[in-house]
Amino acid sequence: MIQNTWRIIVGAFKMQMRDRLTHNSFQFVLFVQPVLFTLLTVGLYRFAGKQDLSVYGIIGAGMIGVWNANLWSSGFIVDGERRSNTLELLLASPSSIELVLFGKSLSNALASGLSIFVTFLTGVLVFRVSIGIERPGLFIASLALAIFAMTCLGLLIGTLFMLTRAAGNMAQVLNYPIFILSGLTFPITTLPLWTRPFSFGLATTWANDTLAQTVNAGLPPLSSNVAGNLLWMFALAIGYLLAAHFLFRRIENLVRRMGGLDKV
Repeated sequence: MIQNTWRIIVGAFKMQMRDRLTHNSFQFVLFVQPVLFTLLTVGLYRFAGKQDLSVYGIIGAGMIGVWNANLWSSGFIVDGERRSNTLELLLASPSSIELVLFGKSLSNALASGLSIFVTFLTGVLVFRVSIGIERPGLFIASLALAIFAMTCLGLLIGTLFMLTRAAGNMAQVLNYPIFILSGLTFPITTLPLWTRPFSFGLATTWANDTLAQTVNAGLPPLSSNVAGNLLWMFALAIGYLLAAHFLFRRIENLVRRMGGLDKV
């Protein structure tokens, strides 16, 4: 059972990696978009006389790149399977589509980690920002956990995308609310208090906060308990995973009962 599960995940991972290495839109999201967001975010902070927030802007731009790659991949993985008329075949096959989507999402998520280093490089070369990672071990652990949590969140959203033919459009719509609520474009302390529960329920919020602490980004942290941040991120990831599994089972049963996705 475990061996078969692992084989499905690894097979989907490799297939998606080969596909994305030659996909122009994914290369744009991975390498070009982080540069543009870094130039825009850090440039705005500097124009406003907030040079001390340059590192915070770079971290936020990197997390935007990671989230973008995850959200777009979640939307277009499902959309691509639907357009090629293989989504229903995956639903009917012995191999769980959950595992296939997880393997593909994990592939994109790991590749999206390059966005952080692209934004760092842009900040150093263009704005001459000095970035000192004070706690490298914690930085790597936070980034790895953030990528895992975003993979789980992408899987949850990808499960919902199974119900629509407009997955790509929905991915575009969902981008900016996540940016804003997570504090990736500006600190969440500038948002109304009623938005805080939404922000605290997003792994991107805690990932951004923890990564900013590891490089001393110049803003008061949401929580100085870094271990608590990591534990909360892990709990959110597991919550996303369980919610995705529950929704998938409900959608799968609905599709089987209705006789196809077109009738859902």
